[in-house]
Amino acid sequence: MQYIQYHPQIIEEFKMNEARSLFQTMEGSIMQKFEDKESFEELLLLYNHKKKELVQQQIQFGLNSLLNDNKYILLCKCYYEMRYTKLKQNEGFYIVTIYNSKGKEYLIISNSNSFTKIETAIKRFCISKGFLNKYHIIEQRNYLPFVQNYKNQELCSILQIDKRQIHTDLDWEQFYNSIIIMNYFSEQTKIVKIYEENSMYYLFLKCMKLQSLESLILEDFEFREPPLVCIIYLILQTLQKYRNLGIYHGNVNLKSIYVNISGAVLQIILLFPKYLSNNNKGTQLDLQNLGQLLYQITFYEKKDKIKQFIDQKLITQQKQLFLNMNAENKQFKFLYRISQLDLLSQLLTQNISIENALKHQWFVTVKQNLKTEFVKETKERLNLRTIVESNNELSMTLSMDKRLSTKEFAEYEIEDEFPVKCSILNPFQMNPSKQKHDNFVQKSKSFSSYDLNLVNKEKFFANNQSFIIQ
Repeated sequence: MQYIQYHPQIIEEFKMNEARSLFQTMEGSIMQKFEDKESFEELLLLYNHKKKELVQQQIQFGLNSLLNDNKYILLCKCYYEMRYTKLKQNEGFYIVTIYNSKGKEYLIISNSNSFTKIETAIKRFCISKGFLNKYHIIEQRNYLPFVQNYKNQELCSILQIDKRQIHTDLDWEQFYNSIIIMNYFSEQTKIVKIYEENSMYYLFLKCMKLQSLESLILEDFEFREPPLVCIIYLILQTLQKYRNLGIYHGNVNLKSIYVNISGAVLQIILLFPKYLSNNNKGTQLDLQNLGQLLYQITFYEKKDKIKQFIDQKLITQQKQLFLNMNAENKQFKFLYRISQLDLLSQLLTQNISIENALKHQWFVTVKQNLKTEFVKETKERLNLRTIVESNNELSMTLSMDKRLSTKEFAEYEIEDEFPVKCSILNPFQMNPSKQKHDNFVQKSKSFSSYDLNLVNKEKFFANNQSFIIQ
């Protein structure tokens, strides 16, 4: 590649389009908090703005970034252009231009295999244009919308961000940080593509049917205790992962927490983090916001009326009613026991750590109840004998039952780290209420063997307490 360094045509072109370098120091940035295991390195030519020449550099392409020594470029801030150039009597090479209003960088790649890897990373993390020419939006009531590619019919979930709501430098920092965090944090929150069209950003996620907790409440979903406990527990675990990375979410609420309705197991996804570097916000803020979220679900009464203010007297009053053994809770259908109120109080007063919250009595009690229910259900199934026409099949069935009973349900034991070590059947795939579920079962005229199995367990499923043990 040495000949490119001295070719006046290329150098003059870069000089004519001179701009500031996009590289900024890594020190003190959010990028220092993440270890990117999927990064790769490529040897290429980089235009040196100070020396006005092309210099061979080892460049690392990471998750949403381009790294060179102790400096980096945040790719979600940048647009890109790519072209193939061939000089007389020489092999061709690729020129990749990364740019925004602050500056430009020119990357020169001569190896086609290297270019293919770099092209994939650039197109994923940089901002693309021409959204309306390639995709159309499919709106879904109560769910995140989908986008579909005109050519290959590929579907993705999409987050729509209005640029006009991003006003200050701090707003922009939060926006870019949210992309970095969601890209890094989990497979479900990875941004697979970014488009800009007029005043909107479109952030592509994997194809999932995502519904917010707010819309589930307003849609009159019955938050029975086991799935509610699992939701709060999984949120706590996610916040613990944030804390371990030295960051916080900063935006825990009913609108930012989504359930993957299409998933086979209960899956909670935290979107729209609002992290800012160098401030005093932290895990305690996230716990307090989680307390407010739990309060809103616990004391939800009427459709379209989610409480916006915390009434500590209401919590105290309900505690007293629980202490009175003769009192029944008839007003709040998502309030189940006094330990739920105790956890709620500690979260709201920031008087509990994540570790202690994960060990709270509410989780312990529900875990034990589910464990007892699961063993009872398993025994009932093992006591059944399937009526079959074939003697061989009958012999096989009895043999299977005997083998399971001798193990004393060891394979079915729910592990101590409930509910993480067990896969929880997603209750949100069912109808929003038990009444709708019952109506559906009664109106169905034909069933497969799988459907019949579900009907036989109607009570168990209607209570949203079914588990698949790993």
